[in-house]
Amino acid sequence: MRDIVSFIILISLIKPSNLQLLINVRNQGGDVLQENITANVSEDTVTLDFLRLDGTYVSQLVDFTNEVEAMKVIIPAEEELGQSGYQTLCFLTHAAQADFIAPDAMAKLRQKNAGTVRVAEEDKGWRQTTATAWASRVTRLLSPAAARHCASAKDHVYLRAADLTRWAPRPGMEHSSYASEISPFPEHALASDTSDGSPFVPACVAETDSANECICHFEVCVNWYPCGLKYCKGKPQGGLSYRCGIKTCHRCYRYHFYVRRRDTCLTYM
Repeated sequence: MRDIVSFIILISLIKPSNLQLLINVRNQGGDVLQENITANVSEDTVTLDFLRLDGTYVSQLVDFTNEVEAMKVIIPAEEELGQSGYQTLCFLTHAAQADFIAPDAMAKLRQKNAGTVRVAEEDKGWRQTTATAWASRVTRLLSPAAARHCASAKDHVYLRAADLTRWAPRPGMEHSSYASEISPFPEHALASDTSDGSPFVPACVAETDSANECICHFEVCVNWYPCGLKYCKGKPQGGLSYRCGIKTCHRCYRYHFYVRRRDTCLTYM
């Protein structure tokens, strides 16, 4: 009931406007982070971003119209490891729309007790994605919003080629045309040694030569996000249910992707 009281969905005939919420969230380690959630009704997108304690910036965009989810991370270098600068990565996946409530519903959220530290009601567990290609030019075809979101990642935008068949073709495009706009990883990077099933290309954590290719991985957890609507029963004489709050969830993501050199994988340690 506290979540219902804290977050009330105001149902009205007024056209929804864009919304920005700042949420204090407790992660699984007990630390408190601040999430920024933005609903853009005109673009039909929701964006959630936050800064992790290790300095990594995370920004997740969901484009509901085009069914594209873009997870962008900006990873700072570890100077003590001889790294310099920072790295921006972006991972495109087919959006599981049930994971977030729609932007028009999100835009009606109103927060009470803004200083409250929140904990998600349901743990959605882990979602693992193994990329098979650089997105290259296909991002702008799939989602203009995701293309803008991932622009700073440049050639570090990744996806699974298998996901291309799940996106509806845009006007004048066929699924086969999508495939021609991506840059697949080298074949040996996706193959395994049939004798024992191990991959030909090792994980970066196991590779000792900084100049060798390897499979990099990155993990990120979104500790709190609105994942569904709650319904309450009306007065006995009416009996109709009405939207009266939100359900909140926690989900972690694990991404695997090919890099030509281990020293370009800032997460291998």
